[in-house]
Amino acid sequence: MQPTKLDHTTLASEAAAFLNAWCDHPEAAPPSEAGYEARLKAVTEEIEATGNYTHTARELEFGARLAWKNSNRCIGRHLWRSLEVRDFRWLHDESHREERAAEALKSHVNDAFRDGKIKSIISVFAPRTPGQPDHVRMANHQLIRYAGFEGAGDPDSRAITAHFLQVGWKPEKQDAFTLLPWQFYWDEWPGHTHDVFAKQPHLAKEVLLEHPDHAAFAELGLKWYALPVLADMALKIGGIVYPFAPFNGYYMGTEIGARNLADADRYNQLPAVAKCFGLDTSSERTLWRDRALVELNRAVLYSFDKAGVSVGDHHNLGEQFEAFCTHETGRDRQVNGDWSWLNPPMSGPQTPQFHREYNNAVCTHTNFFYQAPPWQEPKPATGCPFHL
Repeated sequence: MQPTKLDHTTLASEAAAFLNAWCDHPEAAPPSEAGYEARLKAVTEEIEATGNYTHTARELEFGARLAWKNSNRCIGRHLWRSLEVRDFRWLHDESHREERAAEALKSHVNDAFRDGKIKSIISVFAPRTPGQPDHVRMANHQLIRYAGFEGAGDPDSRAITAHFLQVGWKPEKQDAFTLLPWQFYWDEWPGHTHDVFAKQPHLAKEVLLEHPDHAAFAELGLKWYALPVLADMALKIGGIVYPFAPFNGYYMGTEIGARNLADADRYNQLPAVAKCFGLDTSSERTLWRDRALVELNRAVLYSFDKAGVSVGDHHNLGEQFEAFCTHETGRDRQVNGDWSWLNPPMSGPQTPQFHREYNNAVCTHTNFFYQAPPWQEPKPATGCPFHL
């Protein structure tokens, strides 16, 4: 079941709020005053007649960028104006739609990687239509993601891995870094699984991790994929929901080195790193975890740099986000934010975000929102503003 559709008044209000926000961004080439009035009138009439409205190509482009800019939890949104928007709103009506959707996403991955100089791209598929099942969604959390088996892989992926195994996926291997297949849902009906990376492993663009000062680190056999492409969040623009709109930025090193590989309920590699470096783990007071964490994060940054793959570090991204906040304040535009997400998982007090307070109010008319995956029963509404 999908969330209750917006009533006509609420949808018209959110559409107007979006158009007003566009006018508040003169650098984004908004419509003229006359164009704004004409468009608002047309949208209002369309909503009254049909209960819905259709974005123009320019509205889709600016709206997707604004949704990124409005994302309270993202520290990389200072790059919002560079987002490339790809329009696939029509694809669900095409013949061979499954193959065409898969090819579109493969192109997204290839073009976003761009020989390591990662480009932010969003591929927008069909909008949600009142009273109808979603035309297209995907089972996956990310386009590139490691599986989680019993005793191997990413524990955070165990539920979706179990789903894929249940629907017939037969992985060629079950190790720490087995890549998950893709699965589309059409009108809420599951499609086939596509073991994309088993057939085309080069698409994953993985980076093998090594340390600048400790050759033995490479023997740990750690790696991570270069491109984080979120595939399960809903894009909302002026009240219209696009339930399938995969998008990517590039990694901040701590996402990999201080969370994915380090968390006890993820890959839990700090004990192995500490052993590799010969650290004294007899007591927590030796701060061996902290020392191992720094070395693991040094390895991530060094390895991505050596491979020529874009990656941010928490100090530079923190300064860039601070400059973005200052710029927006100068334009009389408030930057809302979730303090707990904008602070990195290591060295927080050494970044500007730690010493700031943020208004965490969520912009509801244009933003990205979490939603239950199509293979999972929706949970009762919690009232969380980040969820649809």
